Amino acid sequence: MQPLATRTLYVPLIAIWFAQSAGIAQEGVASSAVEPPWLAHRQQAQLEATQAYDDYIHSLEMINISAGAELQQAIEAIPIETGVPITPEQETDLHDWLYDFLAAFSASGNDSLAAAFYLREGTTNPEGIQKIKKQFESTNSVPAKLMSMLGMNIPKPPANVGDTPFDIFKAGHRFSLDMRGRDYFFGKAFFADSAYRVFEMQGTYESYRDYAKIHGLLPMGGLTWWFPKLNSEIKEGLQAGEQWVLADVMFSTEEPEEFADFEGPVRYLFFLRLGWSPERGMWRLVEMFVPNNAPVMFLFGAT
Repeated sequence: MQPLATRTLYVPLIAIWFAQSAGIAQEGVASSAVEPPWLAHRQQAQLEATQAYDDYIHSLEMINISAGAELQQAIEAIPIETGVPITPEQETDLHDWLYDFLAAFSASGNDSLAAAFYLREGTTNPEGIQKIKKQFESTNSVPAKLMSMLGMNIPKPPANVGDTPFDIFKAGHRFSLDMRGRDYFFGKAFFADSAYRVFEMQGTYESYRDYAKIHGLLPMGGLTWWFPKLNSEIKEGLQAGEQWVLADVMFSTEEPEEFADFEGPVRYLFFLRLGWSPERGMWRLVEMFVPNNAPVMFLFGAT
């Protein structure tokens, strides 16, 4: 990966909190012996930083995620920091990808728009498609019962699902929403501290998760991530001598208020990596990950 000077994507307060959280999570406590004094101090620092972060993220004046001029203007205002030249076409499609994604999975979207977004690139992963279909048939399985114990709804499998990828993605999206007990995923967002980091990669693939970890951006509690088929194709291509132009972006989002529990809507960070496909003339999803507490589910493993 070529070196690229980037500005901090989020205010120092958040970066410090993530760095401290990640450090404590990695070190942990080696045994049940008496804790060393420095550990108690670091745990206290973590609690204080966590509270500070929580206060900050809940003070953000987020915009409603809904198809329209407000969302379009907010996304177009996200700066692009690039170590490689990009064309106006690439810049436009970079913003369009994020706009279409958020709109499709918000109250202004619907099952058909979500399915169309999954098929935006015109490609599917046959193995992933089969996994979606098997999910419809496994509502009485052990994993399903475990999910029920964790508070997730186990909806009835959809009836009369067609055989086309569109039909399967449409039914799979509705199944995921019903499993979460909601009608859509995104409620609000905050982009003012965000920036696209555009760069060229060659040789060995370096994941966005590793980049976020090195820069102290990963939250505690683990991650949920999605890697479409393109991810493995890029890794193979890089090993064969190809070069890829990639774009990373991070932003804050909030679940819809009407689906929140008594503690209020969950706010969390969202991480996206896109890759530019010259053949298709579009950006394609390469990586996506969120904290484990993010109340979202996607089917990008089948794309």
